[in-house]
Amino acid sequence: MSRREKRKLGKAERQARRQHRETKELDQIVKNTAGTFRSSFETGRDSAAECRDRLDDLRLGLDFRRLTHEIWNGRPGADDLVSAMADLIAENERHYVAIEQLLRRFEDLERAPWYDILSADQVPEALIRQRLFEAPQG
Repeated sequence: MSRREKRKLGKAERQARRQHRETKELDQIVKNTAGTFRSSFETGRDSAAECRDRLDDLRLGLDFRRLTHEIWNGRPGADDLVSAMADLIAENERHYVAIEQLLRRFEDLERAPWYDILSADQVPEALIRQRLFEAPQG
């Protein structure tokens, strides 16, 4: 019994296969995104998840900024740096509060009795692909 050796793919063939795989992956992302955008429930749930992610990022950033501020506060010559960090901390704290309030609104919407689903004609996959995944012309 002889074993056939596997033929190595040429560069062009590897690139073509990679391109095909990436196209299929993008097609699936576009399809999933369109599905989310067509559903009021999924759109609200996706927005709530974005708020949760943003809150996590802000919380972590605030921990870092507060510690950095603590380390540099009172150091000779660091007044401008400390002042700018304090402003950044205050701005992130305001942002945190705003995102937290938006999260509560989206969570309330998840429990609301109203839902709507739009058709593929109203939210075509081509629109999603063009607006989110294609390079702008010009």
